[in-house]
Amino acid sequence: MTEKINNQGLRPTDTAGARRSEASKVARQDPAKEAAHSASTSTSSGDTVNVSRSGLLMSQLQEVVHNTPVVDAQRVTALKNAVSSGSYQIDDQKTADKLLRHERNLHG
Repeated sequence: MTEKINNQGLRPTDTAGARRSEASKVARQDPAKEAAHSASTSTSSGDTVNVSRSGLLMSQLQEVVHNTPVVDAQRVTALKNAVSSGSYQIDDQKTADKLLRHERNLHG
């Protein structure tokens, strides 16, 4: 790779590096666009990309996590109803035990 020195540090002048950085920008934006970009660049340059089974599974896992809601709305609604009706019971011993167990796990 050729490096060009200017007073701002080293800058790569390699066109393959530019393609890699462009591909990484596409990957951060959308995995589907990355696949399309890879397909288009592979046909023009003759390069091929093989994705392993674990890579495909990671992609599927990322999609599932992305589509999973952060909050369980049904559970929140049930708890709100229980609190407002006065039927929500707190087991103080169980809560204390869980807090202590959590503290022990954090600090060994």
